[in-house]
Amino acid sequence: MNLTKRVTSLLIVSLVAAWGRVSFADFNGSSIQKKLSSIKAADHAVIFSRVRDGKVLFESNADALLSPASATKVLTSAAALAYFGPAFTFTTPILYSGTLERQRLRGDLYVQGNGDPFLVSEVLWQTAIDLRHLGIREITGNVIIDNTLFDSETRDESRLEGTQQSIHAYDAPVSAFAVNFNTVAVAFAPTTKGKAAISEVTPFPLKNVRLSSRAMTISGDNSAQVSVTRSSLPNGGVSLKGAGTIGASARLKKIYRSAADPTITSGDYLIGFLEKANIKVSVKVRAGKTPSNAKLLYEINGFEMRRIVQGLNTFSNNFIADMLTKRLGAAFGDESKADSTGSGSLKFGVKVLSDFLRGDVGVKSDFKLFNGSGLSTENRLSARQLLTVLNYMESRGELFPDFLASLPANGWDGTLRKRMSRDDGMAGQIHAKSGTLTEPITVASLAGYFRHPKEGWVSFVMIGNGREGKGQPGLQDLRSLQDDVLKGIFSN
Repeated sequence: MNLTKRVTSLLIVSLVAAWGRVSFADFNGSSIQKKLSSIKAADHAVIFSRVRDGKVLFESNADALLSPASATKVLTSAAALAYFGPAFTFTTPILYSGTLERQRLRGDLYVQGNGDPFLVSEVLWQTAIDLRHLGIREITGNVIIDNTLFDSETRDESRLEGTQQSIHAYDAPVSAFAVNFNTVAVAFAPTTKGKAAISEVTPFPLKNVRLSSRAMTISGDNSAQVSVTRSSLPNGGVSLKGAGTIGASARLKKIYRSAADPTITSGDYLIGFLEKANIKVSVKVRAGKTPSNAKLLYEINGFEMRRIVQGLNTFSNNFIADMLTKRLGAAFGDESKADSTGSGSLKFGVKVLSDFLRGDVGVKSDFKLFNGSGLSTENRLSARQLLTVLNYMESRGELFPDFLASLPANGWDGTLRKRMSRDDGMAGQIHAKSGTLTEPITVASLAGYFRHPKEGWVSFVMIGNGREGKGQPGLQDLRSLQDDVLKGIFSN
């Protein structure tokens, strides 16, 4: 759903609530407290606030520092919108050395990574077409990927221990120039029963991606039980191995895996799109720094920040969160080194997030912040602190529509698509960022807004944490408890 449709849908939701098609109960403190105490093996923090004047409608343990998991992205997305602006776009320069003559670039092509987290296939396709429109038919030198805006840390410390075994897309490495979220994907499609399934790298084969597959087509079942394992190749490429079964009547299935070396993979994508645009490229991809005398050839214009933040929050994209954290660090972490070599670091980025939380939002109490994604339990924020961010964003009229539209709606889309989807009248009423972890402790969180006919817009935060060193509560139990609290307010 595009941004215009999302904003329109939010207005419709508000009108539906105002018309009274859903009846709301009051904030029954004793009822909420009773529900919270039903799971004793966890710490709960809950707060509901009337947005227009900040009046707290209910709170319990709201100042306890707990792990919010991916609800941390509320802070990251708020800072990105506030500091860059909703209409801001990243531009990625493409430069060259040597000469341009007779439709031939005699020299190296340099891609100067600028930290755009949303350079996807359609952007690279348009880039390649535009370079052809500029008259280029052949590149004789190498393709140099310049990732020096960011430091060399491709994952935050909480993820370093898992880099060898973590092949999943959510754990993709971070780099200043990144294509398709630094992932590669395999598309599976059925053929006929007993025959090998179609297995292809998408959108097209890449030079340094090797694919083999034993996936088979089975009878008319419409399910797809396919898998892809990934291993690194010595040259920085990846080896992908497909397996499993796909029903003859199943739809296309795509599985994404993280890149091993983001320089090689992003360069492969660029060369692939150039070749599809009939630009001859018989060169190698390597890392390097753009020389000061390189000449500007083209600038890739990315998507606006409002769309980037929508992708971040709706689908809880950890890669976007880490990229934005580093990019915030590069731009605002140290003014004397703004956008200079290596200034894009998680350390600088976390400092910017912390400064935003204290200086802009006005949080005075202590907190612990180690990353912008929440993909660890090291982040410790209180429900009240996150609520303060929500209320701050509502007060920023130029930011709030895009911030609200970035949050998934229950029963509709993103990470809340299956939450409270079958409860009469509730689907689409709650717009919130969820958080989920299962180790070393169980974490379930929810932070966002809904509109109450009596109280108006209500902001809320609910965090549930298992206790370290103890038996962990079930993730679904924590989620169901939070859903039950909301259902109680939306009771018919």
